[in-house]
Amino acid sequence: MGTDIITATQSMVADYMKSFDPSHDMHHIDRVRGLALDLADDLITRGNTIDLEIVELAALCHDVGDPKYYHGDITGGDIVESFLTQQGYDTGRANWVARIVNHVGFRKELAWDDTTDDPSQVHWRNNCLELFVVQDADKLDAIGAFGIMRCSAYSGKTNVALYDPKLDPIHHITKEQYEEQTVKKNGSAINHFHEKLLRLSSMLRTPKGKMMGKERHAFMELFLKQIDREYTMAC
Repeated sequence: MGTDIITATQSMVADYMKSFDPSHDMHHIDRVRGLALDLADDLITRGNTIDLEIVELAALCHDVGDPKYYHGDITGGDIVESFLTQQGYDTGRANWVARIVNHVGFRKELAWDDTTDDPSQVHWRNNCLELFVVQDADKLDAIGAFGIMRCSAYSGKTNVALYDPKLDPIHHITKEQYEEQTVKKNGSAINHFHEKLLRLSSMLRTPKGKMMGKERHAFMELFLKQIDREYTMAC
């Protein structure tokens, strides 16, 4: 089942995402899968036990149901769980993959509140290593060089300005503000760095992810400094 379910899932995801723009295409999925498995291998060398099949399936499916592209009544995790069980995959493991999928995403993490959420849910999301590596892999692909290109690609797709000096970023953006901005498309690509991308390195949860995040974060800071220099010279 191992190789077969991975192959079937990869095929499903490739078909699901074929209409998405380059910021969320199969190349992104493949990078996240590779990063997640690399982070998982690093944790294993540190003495942790991680289910690599769960990691790979969740990484492949992490953008299924992304609310930027999908507006259905069921979650991405529900779609994934239904697909996996239809393939004959174990129901408990299918639910595990689905649960990870439903917990990957910046806007989802903005809504987390460890003081009021279900304690069992809080305990799971603070201890599931398979979740950690998929989350970190997705964040890592959102920052650094690929992150810059992906941000520009999505701005082009949504017709959002690359830079508007009249628009100030929303610092400490909330889930509600983030979702409203996504719907109204009233921000800018550069503001997106200050509202989200520069925050991601501090949200990484694995040792190797944190190390990689520092380099990518520094690269984004250099990029933003160059943007400021070029804009000052032009204006």
